[in-house]
Amino acid sequence: MHSVPSAVAVASLAAKCAPPHRAVAVLLWLGVFTSLHGCRPNAEHPVARDQAGASMLVRDTMRIYFERTGGFAGLALTATVESDTLSEQDEQHLRQLIDEAGFFDLPAVLHDTAAAVDQFGYKVTVEIAGRSHTVEATEGAIPPPLRPLLEWLARAARRRT
Repeated sequence: MHSVPSAVAVASLAAKCAPPHRAVAVLLWLGVFTSLHGCRPNAEHPVARDQAGASMLVRDTMRIYFERTGGFAGLALTATVESDTLSEQDEQHLRQLIDEAGFFDLPAVLHDTAAAVDQFGYKVTVEIAGRSHTVEATEGAIPPPLRPLLEWLARAARRRT
């Protein structure tokens, strides 16, 4: 495996360069990164943000813990999904669902104050690139952008049982 400086390290180094050389430094890094990882500069990749908020290319392992409880029968449905076990297409779709849900920006608890007894409760933890975030939600409090992710995870959990 090749050692390539992180996007943060390159940005830090580029910031020290004079403006005309700054772009060259970043472009050189991008060229080395993409050639070592066998991808084209315009290839679609999941995007993460570094601590400074700059976007960077990511292919880190993703791990998701999913639990659905409650409902009419009160049965629990659980699954652990790891990106290494998914097809490239499924992994890309799952990352897109996480991004579209704004998962890492959601509050940790989403509870409906008028929750019915037979509603489902969800607990989802997503770990990507050293970041981890858990969201617990009741059925009535789920924001619409989060629903497709929960539906995908519930289908995955049913397939694994």
